[in-house]
This record gives sequence, C-alpha cells and structure tokens, in this order.
Amino acid sequence: MEVFHLIGIKGTGMCALACALKDLGYQVSGSDYSTNYFTTKILTEKNIYPLEFSTDNITADKIYIASHAYDDNNIEVSEIKKQGYQLYYYSNFIEHFFNKTKIGVSGTHGKTTVTSLIKDFLPKDKTTYIIGDGRGGGVKDYQYFVFEACEYKNHFLNYTFDYLVINNIELDHPDFFKTVDDVLHSFQQASDRAKCLIINGDDSNCQKISHPHKITFGLNPNNDVYAIIKDQHQYGFLIEVYKQDETILLNIPYPGIFMVYNVLACLATLEAMGIKNINYQEKIVNFQKPYRRQEEYFYYDNILIDDYAHHPTEIKMCLQAIKQKYPDKKLIVIFQPHTYSRTLHLLNEFKEAFQDLDIFYLEKTFTSVREQYDEEKEEFILKQFSNAKRFNVQVLKQISKMHNACILFLGAGDVSKHIKSII
Repeated sequence: MEVFHLIGIKGTGMCALACALKDLGYQVSGSDYSTNYFTTKILTEKNIYPLEFSTDNITADKIYIASHAYDDNNIEVSEIKKQGYQLYYYSNFIEHFFNKTKIGVSGTHGKTTVTSLIKDFLPKDKTTYIIGDGRGGGVKDYQYFVFEACEYKNHFLNYTFDYLVINNIELDHPDFFKTVDDVLHSFQQASDRAKCLIINGDDSNCQKISHPHKITFGLNPNNDVYAIIKDQHQYGFLIEVYKQDETILLNIPYPGIFMVYNVLACLATLEAMGIKNINYQEKIVNFQKPYRRQEEYFYYDNILIDDYAHHPTEIKMCLQAIKQKYPDKKLIVIFQPHTYSRTLHLLNEFKEAFQDLDIFYLEKTFTSVREQYDEEKEEFILKQFSNAKRFNVQVLKQISKMHNACILFLGAGDVSKHIKSII
C-alpha cells in the first residue's frame, strides 16, 4: 500500500487532502510546526498525528506531497530532493492523482461554502472532496471529485476541470497580482482549462470571461439559472429559482445575500452536470456549514461568532449578515488582518468595511510563512483606523462582562483561539 507524507499538513488544503487520502484507504503521515491550529483536531479525528519537521521523517518508502508554502528552505523538502525521492506539490498532486469527474470551485470569495454545498448536494456514495476549511473525505469508487481551486500564485493553472465554478472576481493577493487585469488574465487562463464553465453572471468582472460552454447564475433574469427573492427575513431568504426546465421555491435559512449567490452557484453546477431529482430544501436544511464561517457560540445573552473573512468584500457581507440576523444586539469586532500586503494595498476598502461598529479592536497581523512581523507596519496600520483600539488579552475580561452583544472574531489567521478564553 502506498504511504503518503504531507509536508505542511496543518494547512487547510493539506489537511483536507490528508483526510481524503485516509478515507480512500491509504496510509497517511505528515509534518508541520508544533503550533496547535484548528486543523490539528480534524487530523487527529482521522487518526493522523502531525509530526514536527525533521529529516528523520524522510524515508525511501513514502510518496511526498508538499504545501506550496514550503520550498528548499524547509528541511524535509531539502532532504527529499537530496535523496531523489518522489515529491509533488499540492496542486500538482491533485491534478495527477484524482482522475474522475473534476469539479473545481474558484473565485475570490465563497469558494469554501460553494464547495461544501456542491459536496452535500452530490451523492455521498459517489463523491470525494477537498474543502478549504480543512475537511476532506470520500469513497474509494468515487465518481465525482469536488475541490477548491485557489488563484493564489496561479496554483489553479495546474488543474484541468470537467466543470469550473467561478463565484466572483476581484483583486486579492496583492503580493502576487498587481492589478485587476492580472487577476482577470489568470481566471481566463483557468477557464480555458475547463470543459464547462459555471460563472456569476451578475459580477462585472466575471462577465469579461469567455468560454464556449458557459452557464451563468445570479439574480438577473438574463442568467441561465436565476432567482427572485420573494422574502427576506431575520434568518435568511425565501427565493424562487428558475432553471431550464423547473422552478424551485427554496427557503435559505442563512442570512446574507452572499448565501443566495452560493446556493445559485451550486444549483447551476448541478444543472450543468445534468443531476436531477434532488430534494433541494432538505439538502439546504441539512447543509453542514464550513468551519469558521459564522460559527456561533452562546455566552449568556451574547453571541460569539467565529468567521474566516479577511478581504473587505467578505467582511462587508459578513457584517451585513450578522446585522440581518441580530439587529438588536451591539456589534463588537476583533479583527486580525491577514498579511501586510493585503491590508496596506486595500487599506481604504478595509476602513470603509469597518464603519458603523459599536466597538472595534485590531489584533496584530497574522503573517504566517509569507511575511515577517514588522512593528512599524503594525503601528502604521493601527493609526489608519481611527475607530480601532489595540486588542490584547485584557480585552477578553471586558468582553466576558458584556451583555446583549454579538462579538465577532474575524480573520483568516488564529484569532478564533481567543474564544476559548471566554466560553
């Protein structure tokens, strides 16, 4: 039996890949830094116990898969190349290994939720999946493989797709993409690698992507799959969805207009694949939301919310959803920026996103392996937000005494760790 060793296994994509390989019956090991990230729990539930980076982990009897975050400066990657062992990088391995019907989900925002929706709507006994919140799984005789296709550093150009979903297109990852035109060029290249494209027809940048086999979705009736919002309520939306040969009345029990688009992306994908006879309402009600996507914890009359949003557009949508669901509660936000490059490049957009809050705290930037901590940049960023206070652990004591508040822990880093100090 093949043995796979994953370098950087605690990254969300790598964790999901490890879990999928485990479900497919392979032996899986992996290594990373000793930091206890939320994916550690996901891995241990699959009986995968991450090791610390060490050349002792490198032996001749394994196939190695490395996160794109690690190059020759990593001791394990360096040792593998020195010994001449087989090494794949994450996206190259996925393209090489998974050879059934491939459904890739891309776009600047919403990839994880749409991937999760498609996975839940497809037949469980025919689907293998890799989701960007660290969840992965599947069955040996799978027919469909659904996965996130991230645009960062053009990783999604390593894939070919039977179906490619594009939720939206916006400038992100400014450490790699310099202009929106750069982003559009990459998304067009990715689209050219797909047999069928499912794309947001309401998004102005998505409208610039061409493809001979394209299905559009949105709220505009000009789309191939579109919806009319019949009612908006505190906990979600009632929509009427129009497809080629059927109309569906659907209650979406999640606030935030982005969830309407996520559901439409899923339904348009099923339409493209020719999958029919689904109890759509039952699937939506039983949908398992991704980790760290408006996860709620209750503390007396407060709601603690953990959310992964880290781009201004995502943040606006997140805050809008919370205000829709909890209009009578104070809104307190602890935001952890994700990389200096993104924060500084989109500074005005971030400032706009964080208006109209009751209390706003700014955590230190999460730099990961991409950037080094920079105290001068930290102070500069804090000064740009006139309504922000610097977050520290003493703030948690103040928060624990609050009443009738939504307390949002926001960001793509490790800000959610503070929730355990309250509940």
